[in-house]
Amino acid sequence: MLEDGGRNSLSAEDACHQIHSVLARLPLLASPADVPFGDGLYFFYENGETSGHAPGGRVVRVGNHPCSDGSLRKRLAQHFSGRKNGSVFRKYLGGALLRRRDPDCPCLAPAPGKGHWELQNAKTCPECQQLEADVSALLRMSFRFRCVMVEDRRERNELEDLLIATLVACPVCRPSTSWLGHFAYSEKVASSGLWNSQGVGGPAMNRDQLERFQNLARASREKF
Repeated sequence: MLEDGGRNSLSAEDACHQIHSVLARLPLLASPADVPFGDGLYFFYENGETSGHAPGGRVVRVGNHPCSDGSLRKRLAQHFSGRKNGSVFRKYLGGALLRRRDPDCPCLAPAPGKGHWELQNAKTCPECQQLEADVSALLRMSFRFRCVMVEDRRERNELEDLLIATLVACPVCRPSTSWLGHFAYSEKVASSGLWNSQGVGGPAMNRDQLERFQNLARASREKF
């Protein structure tokens, strides 16, 4: 039980179920251009990843544009067609693809998270150029997303961490045995079932925070 005293007490399992339920009422999108607002949180879904709370697809990444306003679509575009140094998500995906194909690939050496593909701001090699294309193709083929409008940057940043922590703490929404994230160098990604490391293990939502998120998600439906 995630305790916050009195009426605010809430179990991770119940909160996760309600999060997935309210998100399922929003349209599932394939392109950043489909997002009708500039500020908000995004929720990625991945082919083959479901749960008891989300038979149509469980959330596999929660994301944000934490340092700027009006750049939700731009941030999503960086994931779909950017470069690994501009998107931690792409870095995780590419590293997992490489490790599943060939754990001894030079792009991953000398150690998990230390090779030039997985090390932030490290320069890529010619082989990595093909990997960038592979990551873009994987995102187009296997991932879709939903968005919730959150205009206040501070609230966006707080909700992102709370949502990640809550989804990770749920005992029902676990990754499948074939999930690509099991090959990620980040132990937080591999064990949590989310393509996130920030926010994993942090404080989860209380009842008031969940209600606020549900209201934001319901209001977002009117924008589509």
